[in-house]
Amino acid sequence: MTQISAADAELKKSLAAGDAGTKTWRVSTQPNAELAANFLNLNPAQGPGEASVAPRPDGQFDVFYLS
Repeated sequence: MTQISAADAELKKSLAAGDAGTKTWRVSTQPNAELAANFLNLNPAQGPGEASVAPRPDGQFDVFYLS
């Protein structure tokens, strides 16, 4: 199983620890679809309507998520 970077994991966790009342759209670029899915499923996992994934022309994926 391919793992996402430690920096991406720490960023998602630190953003989740912020103010739960205010959500902001953020973007993370992942090198492939598997890593994009792994990123969205990191604790805390994104819920319905809280994420979108868009392929890029260079083969990477932009992951838009609420935090």
